[in-house]
Amino acid sequence: MTALPPGFVPSALVGTTLDGRYLITEHLASGGMGAIFRAEHVYMRKELALKVLRPDLSALPDLAERFRREAEIAASLEHANIVRVTDFGRSPEGWLYLAMELLEGQSLFERLRAGPLAPEAALGILVKVCRGLEAAHRLGVVHRDLKPENIFLTAPGEEVKILDFGIAKITCPGTASDTEVGVVVGTPEYLSPEQAAGTPVDGRADVYAVGLLGWRMLAGRHPFEAEDARGLLMMQATRKVPSLAEARPELATRPELVAAIARACEKDARERQASAGALRAELEACQGSRGPRGKGEPGPAKVAAEGSEAPPRRRSRPLSALSALAHALGRVPGRWAIAALALAGVLAVPASAGVARWLDGRPLAQGRRLLVAHDFEAARDLLVAAVLRRPSDARLRLLEGRVLHCLPGQAARGIDAYAAALDLDGKALDGAALLDLTDDLALGARLAERAARLLLREGAPAVPAVVEATRAGSGPARLRALELARALGAEDRVDAAGAYGALLRDEDCEVRKAAARRLGERGERAARPALSQLALSTRRVKGLFGLPQSVPSCGAAEAEAALRAIEGR
Repeated sequence: MTALPPGFVPSALVGTTLDGRYLITEHLASGGMGAIFRAEHVYMRKELALKVLRPDLSALPDLAERFRREAEIAASLEHANIVRVTDFGRSPEGWLYLAMELLEGQSLFERLRAGPLAPEAALGILVKVCRGLEAAHRLGVVHRDLKPENIFLTAPGEEVKILDFGIAKITCPGTASDTEVGVVVGTPEYLSPEQAAGTPVDGRADVYAVGLLGWRMLAGRHPFEAEDARGLLMMQATRKVPSLAEARPELATRPELVAAIARACEKDARERQASAGALRAELEACQGSRGPRGKGEPGPAKVAAEGSEAPPRRRSRPLSALSALAHALGRVPGRWAIAALALAGVLAVPASAGVARWLDGRPLAQGRRLLVAHDFEAARDLLVAAVLRRPSDARLRLLEGRVLHCLPGQAARGIDAYAAALDLDGKALDGAALLDLTDDLALGARLAERAARLLLREGAPAVPAVVEATRAGSGPARLRALELARALGAEDRVDAAGAYGALLRDEDCEVRKAAARRLGERGERAARPALSQLALSTRRVKGLFGLPQSVPSCGAAEAEAALRAIEGR
């Protein structure tokens, strides 16, 4: 194995081996702090990306800790729209590195060099960015440095991956942050006003960055121009972001899209969408409401070629039209406003209950109204107080769970509220709650297990949401959904051979083993090619006297046993 050269010349590292495990095969990109390489694990023969910190920076405690934090945070975020980190370490020579999945494609920054995107193509990217942020915010992680360079578009299929959580902030209660108030961190072009002022931030700082990303993607340029970073920070802190319709007049035919981006770009964080999930819901609504095409806007065939996709799962998040109505009625005396919303069908009041009876539950009505208006924090405070007064009201607990699932880092409390609602009323959970709980299957093992228990208690009504959850998300989350579908007696509603077969290629060893065992138990003959491939796969390890040798890959034994079980049927 070739020793690492002294100094930091990225091209000179090609052909060397880092930390005795990673053979560097190609220099992919460089930045101010280090470089990205294509590498191969010398024992597993698997390609990956290697982020290497410059040696002079590796010796600085603050930067080394930031690099370690990026590894720790990214490794905890299991989501299809967040790059997956698999290893972190320091070589004997002192080089800090981060190993992650190898992505093929281009950054959003490179994509934008060709000019502005068609609205549907931009929406497809923005929705997926919001999905990744939802997963991060649920764990209390705010990215704080979203920019085109940190959004990667993979090929083929153009999946979207969020990169670089190096300056992410942990907002979970009781968790210390390494950023002091008054310290400005992030890239000036996409910095939220609160970051520019050095004041505390939450997930709405990322919402602002997504708004600016959308503006840049659709207008073909950044809304602000300044001669230096100081000028940009002043603009971010004080100057209103101009309307997209002014920068690109043909977007006047898409008023919902223009309004959603404008709201995300509000200077006052309280005026923005309250969460990445709320912004995603508005953008998804824009995907489903295309107006007449403006001059020069591509038709459906061209938009599809540019990477747009059919609208993803529509969840019962509040939409921009509902928010506008709630805002307009905000000046009307409370009871009349609520009645008007109810009569309009906005708050989905059951017809059998009747408006008069529903209005008697004033905290419930106000909580729903705040939910529609995206004021999730106010809704949470109101509902917590109401629950203390009326702890046996299942409807209050259900709405509390819905609201908490819209707030970053509150999934655990949301699950508690849903559990309380189900304890009070065995049929309390609605479709929105079931979707929230299936999303929770992607969280840490403890929370995922609690969500699965609630879905199992719900029984048959949970089946459609569980079946849908088997098709998307991380390997562990899909495996949990498949196990849940089996427990609910709905495994036959899933393409089991395809679903479990796909998990045989997952990076998680335990997921591969469990998938192989289940395919054998089911006798899935259609999965034999995938099982054979895993059964024959090998990895390289150090053998006698340190010499490399091939051994079966993790899961190979389980795949071979599954093949025997299938053939014996």
